[in-house]
Amino acid sequence: MNRVLLGILAGAFSLSALAQGWPAKPVCFVVPYPPGGGTDVIARIVQNRLSEALGQPIVIENRGGAVGTEAAAKAAPDGYTFLFTPSSHTINPLLYKLSYDVERDLVPVTLIVSVPQLVAANTGSPLRSMQDVVSTARAYPGKLHYASVGAGTPSHIGGELLKSKAGIDIVHVPYKGGGPAVTDTLGGQV
Repeated sequence: MNRVLLGILAGAFSLSALAQGWPAKPVCFVVPYPPGGGTDVIARIVQNRLSEALGQPIVIENRGGAVGTEAAAKAAPDGYTFLFTPSSHTINPLLYKLSYDVERDLVPVTLIVSVPQLVAANTGSPLRSMQDVVSTARAYPGKLHYASVGAGTPSHIGGELLKSKAGIDIVHVPYKGGGPAVTDTLGGQV
């Protein structure tokens, strides 16, 4: 499951911000992926309604991966900067040396949506089922490639789990977000 959390609040959310008429200025959603991917699309769906309800603009900043997450983690803890991200932010400390502490510097606010992982292929591909994927991967080890929205993301971990459980050798191709991954899948590159 890919879980998008609205607002992993940068720093501890200040109750005094609410007492002072929050929000008194635009609110920023830092989306650590490029435009066009699933996380960005969900943020933009939430953006308009939340902006109307709050009476303030919601500004979306697409800032790639760790750069965006770090910016949100180091933002002032005033309730105006939220990290809009899937669960990959909880995986990253296991894979990378980070300049912030996920548990200390980010506070979960709410779950917005739960999205299942899926496998898709270009319409010109002969692969039409998971059985086709597994049998082809077994017949041609290391020849099938799968796209993910980046190293350490739920789609990457799902692909690795598939490899492990099915006993197949497929090649991970990490992209910098869902938009580029989908584009190359539709184009038949992966």
